[in-house]
Parts: sequence; structure tokens; C-alpha cells
Amino acid sequence: MTESTITYRDLFELLVSLGFSRIEDEGNHVFHHDPTETVLGYRRGNDEFVTPADLLSAEVHLSGRGIIERPLNELFSSSSTK
Repeated sequence: MTESTITYRDLFELLVSLGFSRIEDEGNHVFHHDPTETVLGYRRGNDEFVTPADLLSAEVHLSGRGIIERPLNELFSSSSTK
């Protein structure tokens, strides 16, 4: 995988737009999706670039739970062109 240009802020905003609620937990960023009981957590700062491992993990969880039907990269591409 190549180095990401997507920040955690971008990822967090996307998760909220997909129906996740955000829970601040002592510096951790935790997101909960009620309909699917999906929980994602991150320990990185908003302005840091998303690691390839976190991007892949998010995509696997989101697609596996039926929350997204397209690759995450496509969702970020379409949101940046709005």
C-alpha cells in the first residue's frame, strides 16, 4: 500500500456521515454504529495521516458489516469533489 494522504479527521468525518456516533474516551476516538453494533477505535491525532493498517481495518469492518459497498478510497474521492 502507498502512504495515505487521508487524515484521521477525514476518516472521523466519514464515519459520522455513515451514521456512527462519536465517543471521546480519554484521548481515544471511538465510533459506534448502532444498527450494526460496529465499534471502531483510534488513538491517533486528528491531523495525522491514517496508517495503511487502520485504513484497511476500517474498510474490512465497514464492508463486512454492510455499511459501505465501495472501497474507502472511492468514498474519500467522491467526498473531496463535492
